[in-house]
Amino acid sequence: MTKRAFPAFVASGFVLCALVLVGCSGDSEAEKKTSSSTSLQVCGQFLGAENVRRAVDSVGGGESSATARQAPGRLAVVLNREAEQWSVDDLLHNSYSACRIDIPAEGGGASVIEARVAWSVLTVDSMGEPKYAKRWRQLNEEVFVELETGQPSMRLLVACGVPGATSEQEAGLPLQMTVSDPGLAVEQRQALLSTFARTLVGELACAGDPVVPEQLIR
Repeated sequence: MTKRAFPAFVASGFVLCALVLVGCSGDSEAEKKTSSSTSLQVCGQFLGAENVRRAVDSVGGGESSATARQAPGRLAVVLNREAEQWSVDDLLHNSYSACRIDIPAEGGGASVIEARVAWSVLTVDSMGEPKYAKRWRQLNEEVFVELETGQPSMRLLVACGVPGATSEQEAGLPLQMTVSDPGLAVEQRQALLSTFARTLVGELACAGDPVVPEQLIR
């Protein structure tokens, strides 16, 4: 059987397609790096750029990848809207990832540092109940921190009254922030969490200007 040669324009078309695919693949990787770099900057806005750098460096591993979909101001708008629409019977609250950093671990997998925020199902009054009083420490009139539970995470509650919300919202719907990590030193974890809380409290313009201490656990 006689072999047929492909027309030159067909062969050149294959080459062009291959070059386009390579170019697109390269652009995709570049876009991913750019997106991660931008997200890392946003993480710095939430958690403090120096705090983030130290936390990532302490975990080690390969090049980190960050995801942060909303800047502090934009996330505050979303939280503010939820607080305005809240009623006492509302127990379903959305949780938002403000920043997630994936750091490749040796041997595969990844170590994750993540900061999340939600309006809490707990209340300021519930902090006085025995089952919660054992786990939470009151730092001042508006701020409570969860004591170490043996898990690599830390939670903070802040009474944050939002303009336009009902009068019960400040005490009945405190702001809850959480930082989880692969096992940072307590000092690093609380630095991330404290900065995270102060950033959101400032963006939300909470009534009474609650003060979040830099040092949460002594």
